[in-house]
Amino acid sequence: MTETDSHLLEASLPAVEHVQLSLPILGDKPVITYRAAGDEHAPAIMLLHGMGSSSAGYRAQLAALSKNHRVIAWDAPGYGQSSPFAISSPAATDYADVLADLMSALGISRATVVGSSWGSVIAATFAAGYPSATRALVLSAPNVARGHLSGVERDVAREVLMRSAAAHSTEARAAVVNALLAPNTGPLVRAVVSRLRDAVTPTGWEHAVEMLFSTYTPSVVPSIQPPISVIVGNLDRLAPIDDHARPIHEVAQDSTLHVLDAIGHMPKLEAPGAFNSIVLAAAAAGTD
Repeated sequence: MTETDSHLLEASLPAVEHVQLSLPILGDKPVITYRAAGDEHAPAIMLLHGMGSSSAGYRAQLAALSKNHRVIAWDAPGYGQSSPFAISSPAATDYADVLADLMSALGISRATVVGSSWGSVIAATFAAGYPSATRALVLSAPNVARGHLSGVERDVAREVLMRSAAAHSTEARAAVVNALLAPNTGPLVRAVVSRLRDAVTPTGWEHAVEMLFSTYTPSVVPSIQPPISVIVGNLDRLAPIDDHARPIHEVAQDSTLHVLDAIGHMPKLEAPGAFNSIVLAAAAAGTD
């Protein structure tokens, strides 16, 4: 990790803001919280976090990408102070609809959309459903989701994911950090990652799990028109490249695969400089 990377991970986080939406699937008074940085008139970049994270996971991107962009990192429905869904089994399309409503509420008509892990499923679904609102798409440590599973295999996978929400003890959190990161990752990144689950609520987690079983990302990606940049660490054990990133990359119309050496499941934190460079290149390539 470079000195610049370290500075980015130590940067102050923007304050949490909130905006009222109008979607009934989020209840009577739907609110989405988010962190924002950069000029409101600059091209927008929307950042979507993973299942065990929040807007705070994009500290290094809010600090660096905001020099020439308007950067928005949301707290997905049910995360942080964002309203949870008022339906029991939200689909990936429901999350995409909330993102579209959030962008509209913030006056953003088009953006480069960046999704990490579970967030990549939402990002891909959004790009497929809202192509005119997607300038470019970046999928980091992407996930194929679980919609292709059925029967006992589906039930077992769902139970494993539901149980993994209970990682609250020091030992359990350490195990999660070890699973997410490359073995030689330094203490700064480990400390940041260990705090990311603080904004995860039981309802948010349960809905996130349900969403994974509503879709199969390789079935969604072929219809995506904007260019796709896929970022994956070669030491990602949670979503190994051959099981997730490569199948997604291979079915895309226009995709570039970026494999980062000695990086695990958190490229945005393990290699923020390299990650940010890829996002900036994607945003530039997606410009009309």
